[in-house]
Amino acid sequence: EEAHIPLEVPHDIWKYANVGTCAEEMFDFIEEEVLSRDLAVFQHTQLANMAWAYVFLKYSRFHRLSKTGVRLLVRVIEESSKRIDEFSIEEIRQLGQVVMATRRIGEESSGFETMVRAALRKALAQEATPSSSEFHLDVSHKLRLLEVQHTNEVEVFDGVYHIDIVVSGDGDSETDKGIAIEVDGPSHFIEDSEEPAPHTALKRWLLQREGYR
Repeated sequence: EEAHIPLEVPHDIWKYANVGTCAEEMFDFIEEEVLSRDLAVFQHTQLANMAWAYVFLKYSRFHRLSKTGVRLLVRVIEESSKRIDEFSIEEIRQLGQVVMATRRIGEESSGFETMVRAALRKALAQEATPSSSEFHLDVSHKLRLLEVQHTNEVEVFDGVYHIDIVVSGDGDSETDKGIAIEVDGPSHFIEDSEEPAPHTALKRWLLQREGYR
């Protein structure tokens, strides 16, 4: 009898990636099964989570993205393009992270990138600027006392991320946008360790890719 995976199973790819686990055999099985499906049957949340998980697994310490994984990511992006209005703002941010990881810096934007950035601008126009924690404000105050020029809550890639503090760079280069300082609490690290949590590790890598130190 032919095996079929439930529609909920692709969500497990995100759950495993989100805790920093790479389950090779499970991913191999799910990739082949999902590729055999019409992706229109999946919810927008599942599409965003799958895309984010594959980008994390590729550009994290796992460096994993099989040929079937590449094909699946392309299919997920194609399906997401058709349904961009269905995604919540957090899901659009996930898709923005996918774009940031896969685009080629300096080249013309793809249609999907343009679509995601427009959706972000539209969604964020109705959202308040992120508030800073007391710890963050204290760090900023100390930098001012030291006469270190900096900016708080710097928007990156039309709002995919906000950087807590950016110390000014040379201002003349796309490869040096300044020093990014993230005032990270315990939730940004794997429990009882100094290793960044997957979402934090991906953010650090993407910010470096965008020209921040």
